[in-house]
Amino acid sequence: MMYQHILMPYDGSALSDKALNEGAALAKSGGAKITLMYVVTPHHLLIGGGREVPGLKRLEQQYAEEIGQEARQMLDIARQRIAATGVPVDVLLDHGTTPSENIVEAARRLKCDLIMMASHGRRGVDGLVVGSQTMKVLGQASVPVLVVR
Repeated sequence: MMYQHILMPYDGSALSDKALNEGAALAKSGGAKITLMYVVTPHHLLIGGGREVPGLKRLEQQYAEEIGQEARQMLDIARQRIAATGVPVDVLLDHGTTPSENIVEAARRLKCDLIMMASHGRRGVDGLVVGSQTMKVLGQASVPVLVVR
């Protein structure tokens, strides 16, 4: 089966770069388009045992904006790399607390017929305890998920 629209979560890591290259090759061979995706997750700064600290919300908002800007730049560089291969490519910068849910929902909403993502190499007990986003996507997705190692 040839795929039409591949959703590729991307985080700029070496393994994610490997998945990017594999995804571009797969899309090119089958005439598919790619949507690159990154999910910005909120980071809560805890100071003084969780008490309200003046200006903390502003700092958290500023941090989220900086992460979003870095993610946009990272996605744009990856988009250019894929576009240079002749594959049509879009980018999606999303926000959420559970990236796996954002990924599965984006695949459904965008009518992607494949999710292709890196496994971040956690094995054994670490993989079970940490619970990677890749494993969660595998369990939740209604379309095939291709995991690149």
